[in-house]
Amino acid sequence: MKIEWDEKWSIGEPLIDSQHKELVKLVNALIFSCDQQSADIPAALSFLVNYTLTHFNDEEALQLEHGFPHYEDHKQKHEELKAIVSEHVANYQKFGSTSYLKNVLDETLAAWLINHIETEDKMIGDFISGNSLGNKKNFHGTNVCFKALKE
Repeated sequence: MKIEWDEKWSIGEPLIDSQHKELVKLVNALIFSCDQQSADIPAALSFLVNYTLTHFNDEEALQLEHGFPHYEDHKQKHEELKAIVSEHVANYQKFGSTSYLKNVLDETLAAWLINHIETEDKMIGDFISGNSLGNKKNFHGTNVCFKALKE
């Protein structure tokens, strides 16, 4: 299942929105690699996992910066996904099944990502835009690697 970015998923924070778009691209690229039985799957999977962790750190830092009242709940959802992904990565590393990995990406990660952006992350954007009263800070994130990727 290829994910097509929909602008309605934008939350109004440029760094987070660009990271969400990149996550969609990375998931799509990994699904394509699985379809092609590509040799670069382990590296692509590792990059996706690390990029996701960077994104979660940036998103959580943004929440703390703006006093988002549902920070703990949101962080817990991130922790739950990390545990699920860790289990699936371990299974992939153990068995090497690209069909298993593709099913996980299609049925779990893609659906979780879309749902999380549409519901949980939109609440962050709505809170910040309503809380900032037009004086929104330009959040730059916590990871220098992401900035280097964009250059």
